[in-house]
Amino acid sequence: MTVFPLGDDFVKALGFAHQWHRGQYRKGTSTPYVAHLLGVAAVALEFGASEPEAIAALLHDALEDGPENLEPDVTKRAAVREALQARILREFGPEVEHLVRGATEETPLVGGQKASWEARKSDYLRRLIRSEAPESASSLLVSASDKLHNARSILTDLLTAGESLDVRAAWFSRFRRGQQGTLQYYRLLVDAYRAAPAAQAHAQLQALIAELDRTVTALEAACGVDTATVRAWPLLSEVARAMGGPR
Repeated sequence: MTVFPLGDDFVKALGFAHQWHRGQYRKGTSTPYVAHLLGVAAVALEFGASEPEAIAALLHDALEDGPENLEPDVTKRAAVREALQARILREFGPEVEHLVRGATEETPLVGGQKASWEARKSDYLRRLIRSEAPESASSLLVSASDKLHNARSILTDLLTAGESLDVRAAWFSRFRRGQQGTLQYYRLLVDAYRAAPAAQAHAQLQALIAELDRTVTALEAACGVDTATVRAWPLLSEVARAMGGPR
């Protein structure tokens, strides 16, 4: 008999996900944030995630976007992150802790503050491309599941907003770099996942990346722009050139 792949640790992780994101909503919506975490775990499982990978999908935002991390005092915020990271390690082991850490933006602070959006996103894209170790495929699976769920949610909301391209462009004001930054980042994520050596030999991961590509292409079409134009926008142009375009 085949052993069911999800056990007590997954149930425990569900509780932690709810606890750590309780009272938090998706940006610009009245949707509880935990809906995103459940969605990411569902995507990961649909594309072959193991239990540690599914747990990491549930907890992937704990070190970065949990309510505690909105603490304005940088020193306190760092202490909260360290405590949460230690808790994840203690409760779920080094594999899950490594995967959650891999899903977290870790660009060094500049003058006590977060680096710019461009610096953080460029750093993350470069980190994805450098994912060469075999175990990095797990990190890519969790990351790409997160981005696919985000892209699907954006596409749904965008199509619901109306058919006017101006209305759709205005909808992106909820994001820090608006329509251009959001679309370009997601297009370059597709390119980065495709370029990552660790993704090459994993059929299910390749299928996940292909689904993300289809969703991002639909997003671009909904905004009346083509992929080449999106890649050429200036916000992340330096990393786009370094990646060498489509794969």
